[in-house]
Amino acid sequence: TPLSPDQHTTASRLSTLFHLTQSTTPYILVISIEALLRRVMTPKLLQDHAELIMEGEECDLSELQSSLISMGYESVSLVKSYGDFSVRGGVVDIYPPPFYLPDGTLLDSPIRLDFFGDFIESIKPFDPLSQRSQGRCEEAVILPVSDIVLPVHDPAALHQLSGRWLELAEERDWSSEKTHELGERIRSGRRFAGIEFFLPFFQSQQKTATILDYLPGACGVLLHEPEALSGQAALVHERIQTNYQSAVTHNQPAIDPDDLFIGLEQLSPCLERFEQFGITDFYADEVAPLTLKTSNHQLLKQEIAYSRKQHGLLKVLASQLDGWLERGDMVVIFCRSAQRCKNLAELLGRYDFTFQVLVPPLDLDRLDPPGERSVYLCENPLQNGFSLEEKGLHLVSESELFGERRIGYKKRASKPVGEPISFAQLQQGDVVVHREHGLGIYRGLETISLQQITNDYLLLEYRDGDKLYVPVDRLNLVSRYEGLSDKEPRIDKLGGQSWKTTKQKVSDEVWKVAQDLLDIYAQREIRNGRAFSPPGEFFRELEESFSFDETHGQYQAINDTISDLTTARPMDRLICGDVGYGKTEVAIRAAFKVVEDSSQVAILVPTTVLAEQHAKTFAERLRDFPVKISSLNRFRSAKEQKEIVAGLDEGSIDIVIGTHRLLSKDVCFNKLGLLIIDEEHRFGVAHKEKIKRFKAEVDVLTLTATPIPRTLQLSLLGIRDLSVISTPPEHRRPVKTFVARYDDLVIKEAVNRELLRGGQVFVVHNRIKSIHRMAQTVQKLVPQARIAVAHGQMAGNELEEIMVAFVNNKIDVLISTTIIESGLDIPSANTIIINRADRLGLAEIYQLRGRVGRSATQSFAYLLVPSVDHLSKDSRERLKALMEYNELGGGFKLAMSDLQIRGGGNLLGVSQSGHIAAIGYDLYLDLLQKTVADLKAQKSGQTPSGSSEDLDPEINLKVSAYIPESYIADIEQRYIMYRRIAQQSRTTVDDDTDLREELADRFGALPDEVTNLFEVVAIKKAMVPLRIEKLERGPGNLVFSFMADTPVKAEQLLALVAENTNRLRLTPDSRLIVRTDQENNQLLFNTIALIIAELRTLTEEHVH
Repeated sequence: TPLSPDQHTTASRLSTLFHLTQSTTPYILVISIEALLRRVMTPKLLQDHAELIMEGEECDLSELQSSLISMGYESVSLVKSYGDFSVRGGVVDIYPPPFYLPDGTLLDSPIRLDFFGDFIESIKPFDPLSQRSQGRCEEAVILPVSDIVLPVHDPAALHQLSGRWLELAEERDWSSEKTHELGERIRSGRRFAGIEFFLPFFQSQQKTATILDYLPGACGVLLHEPEALSGQAALVHERIQTNYQSAVTHNQPAIDPDDLFIGLEQLSPCLERFEQFGITDFYADEVAPLTLKTSNHQLLKQEIAYSRKQHGLLKVLASQLDGWLERGDMVVIFCRSAQRCKNLAELLGRYDFTFQVLVPPLDLDRLDPPGERSVYLCENPLQNGFSLEEKGLHLVSESELFGERRIGYKKRASKPVGEPISFAQLQQGDVVVHREHGLGIYRGLETISLQQITNDYLLLEYRDGDKLYVPVDRLNLVSRYEGLSDKEPRIDKLGGQSWKTTKQKVSDEVWKVAQDLLDIYAQREIRNGRAFSPPGEFFRELEESFSFDETHGQYQAINDTISDLTTARPMDRLICGDVGYGKTEVAIRAAFKVVEDSSQVAILVPTTVLAEQHAKTFAERLRDFPVKISSLNRFRSAKEQKEIVAGLDEGSIDIVIGTHRLLSKDVCFNKLGLLIIDEEHRFGVAHKEKIKRFKAEVDVLTLTATPIPRTLQLSLLGIRDLSVISTPPEHRRPVKTFVARYDDLVIKEAVNRELLRGGQVFVVHNRIKSIHRMAQTVQKLVPQARIAVAHGQMAGNELEEIMVAFVNNKIDVLISTTIIESGLDIPSANTIIINRADRLGLAEIYQLRGRVGRSATQSFAYLLVPSVDHLSKDSRERLKALMEYNELGGGFKLAMSDLQIRGGGNLLGVSQSGHIAAIGYDLYLDLLQKTVADLKAQKSGQTPSGSSEDLDPEINLKVSAYIPESYIADIEQRYIMYRRIAQQSRTTVDDDTDLREELADRFGALPDEVTNLFEVVAIKKAMVPLRIEKLERGPGNLVFSFMADTPVKAEQLLALVAENTNRLRLTPDSRLIVRTDQENNQLLFNTIALIIAELRTLTEEHVH
């Protein structure tokens, strides 16, 4: 097979196998039939390859690196997932499979080894998101992350393996070109895709084993439906044999299935070693049924469901609690988090109940009654409770009250490393914009030593070969050039006047655009909207019935939205959240709040399928509340549509979810209060004009994962309110994305792999004329798959039937156009193949990719193109952006990238593309934001505050202030750190301790040069508000150069100089010269800090 198993799955499996060899405590192991049949390395071999490392022990770093590569680890600059490792001087980061610490705690995170010479000084687990260490452990176990352990430290062994490989290839008649390529990789100790499927070849000297060989003899084996096991095993063998025959037909390297999986005849003898139990769904007459003395809460659930719409669930629950407590019974309610316990206590407190919170683990036999009208609350994820009447004990789960719980969100307090919105990193040869000198070409990061002073500089090349060396503390002045077309920009002449002229011309035009933007803002501010009432008890019940714990971002987005609704100012909020991050819940709560106040809600979606899915989601979520929901789209008959339109006019329908059909002239609302727009970028210009008509009258909430550029621009400029939901659901993993040349074998393997794990596949082919031909190709490649075709020209009913069949898992592979881009939410669909991805836009591909990866299963996206070499520059940029923003939460970053690729030239209908091309998008947006802020300040009678932001003081103290290559070897990581340190001069936070600690944690103790760099940036930050444009160190003195608009009062400064003529002098051109003979760098920095503090006392605010 050309595809390797998922790294996460392999690491988890090897972790489990290893701990089976170590554990002496009882455990439960759940095994699929395929895992039972698979051959694996023997327990002894796995134990031999496991590396135990301990604090204080001696460890050869080069041997450790060699061992890691042997076990399948890959050297990377930033450790993020299983199998990654990074060496930075004396700091080594490794992400091994999960292992147990001596105290029995399972450690499932990467570890950081700090070396002192050849000794391991410390072992620290760390967060892969923030890269910060979390605590310390005395030892760690490093397991292989691949079934194949290559002897990379032994060239002779590799040479022998390569020779045997070529012999086997000749014997099996494998394709010579492919065989020799893989043979060369083996000879050089490099892995290839699918190497794990050649386990018997690489372990020919040792026997293989099965998972049963890892189990102790005293283990009991519970077989689910034992009669069906042999049939299931036969199906597995049939699929594997089909794949093997296909590889043989194409002369592809493949190992006989009998060497990879045990046969049916071997399974029974293997199982006979264990005591076996059978469990079946079918009742056998000869077996006496087990009678339980407990009763469930089905009756309570039915009563809640029946009376909730009239009275709310709390009255029903309070009544039931009263009944139990009057009998002297004890009640424990289980909530899935401490916050939910607190919320429930607050809600039920209105009915005069008191609460005691229990801390797990619970011993119910020793639990004392909590007191009169008192109930126990406990944080526990119990799904279903029960009553034990004879003991007077009632356990009630939160899901029985508020509904079933789905996978929750992982609470992540940490922030990802790097910039929150990071544009692509600079590459040599990129065009950059220097704010003072114009457009140049980036030629790399250079280290220059002069008179024993060493520093790093960005080398920029200008017209006629002129060079500019930019100190790293002035990185804020440089940004990557992003225009709006493929046309190469004109490089400026260093020291010429053209850049100043261009910049001034653009600034004048920006002023006009800013005025237009503010006019829109002002009109919105003066318009009167409706203020809805604050949330009441029904709203709180809706909150509690949410099946997840809200993430911080989601909680904030909900609060922002409800706050907007309860004020008189018209709402126009954009909710930006990645696919599946919980935007719909924000919409549901906003809609409920509006309906609660007797107004209607219209939800506008781009496709019929999405309208249907939203209708089901809203109906399910609001089923226990008196809310009438309808869906208006082409799936509805003419009669149904007519009834819905009449219901909207009469006011009998509270929430309507529809496509652009909602924008038709015949649709009138009785009392529309809120318009929710999902994926606005999917609507055409004509529809957007009609949407504007609605916006003038009602509150508007827009949901999107990839905002259209203009929308995002206005959000960033503060004209439109923006809420970002950036936390992924728990266990969610990024979609692994591959760009590949179209190949039938890639499609075959990708589909087969997904079907083998019981999943479903999307194949996107955006040409209706040839879509059925594509379906025939896939059917021929995967004959066992159930395949269907879906596209927008089908009859509504036919399309709906196909979509419903796919949702209900009656179809394995859906061949469709981009109609699936927004709408389908199918956790079992975890592979998507997009044909001719080069023809689709970035936002389209991103949304399509979001159709998979909606569960904890690793998902895959294959972007097929005719030939990577022949792609247009624009297509390459889009696909590159998708690869770059492969991590979770990339939608917002991707929109920033799309903003640049698609360009944001049309602001308010005024073409700005020429001006953006002249100075670059980054600088253009900065100028616009600053001008908008200045105009706002002027109109409110304040002094524009943005003036200090355009000052980047020049500092030359003749000290080495840079990041040595020996400290951070990876140039990309070094550049990112330079950016982050330089940005310290722009933040409002005075303390840089956090960043210093992060550097020390990740890369080791800070060298003097890095400490100096932090000091220089801190000085620069202090200079900006005083409008000091330059600080130089001369022989025996420091020279401060002031700008004309410095807030330092001239008469106060003259008085200070007059009092200190022995050390201070003021020149006619506003330069302050301070005599100092400090040679020690730290004393020099302290002296400068004291001078700046003294100058600060001479500003107007201190003088008065």
